[in-house]
Amino acid sequence: MDKLSEIKANLKRGRLPLRDIHWMVTEIENQRTINKEVKQKSRYKNYMDIAKENLALEEALKRTRSQRDYYKNQLNKLGV
Repeated sequence: MDKLSEIKANLKRGRLPLRDIHWMVTEIENQRTINKEVKQKSRYKNYMDIAKENLALEEALKRTRSQRDYYKNQLNKLGV
């Protein structure tokens, strides 16, 4: 029987020992810590995804400008 099942059984019997309350509080604190870590990782991952997307857009913009300048120079050479 795991700890949570034991606590549920104690509640059905109308008992809740202090050690069970302590375990529940400790478990909640652990879960909060884990949730914070997961949120931070998720934020970092989202930030990195946005940064990669921005980098790709900047590179595409550079290529587009380079092509524009190339064709502009070609037209200037032709005297148009």
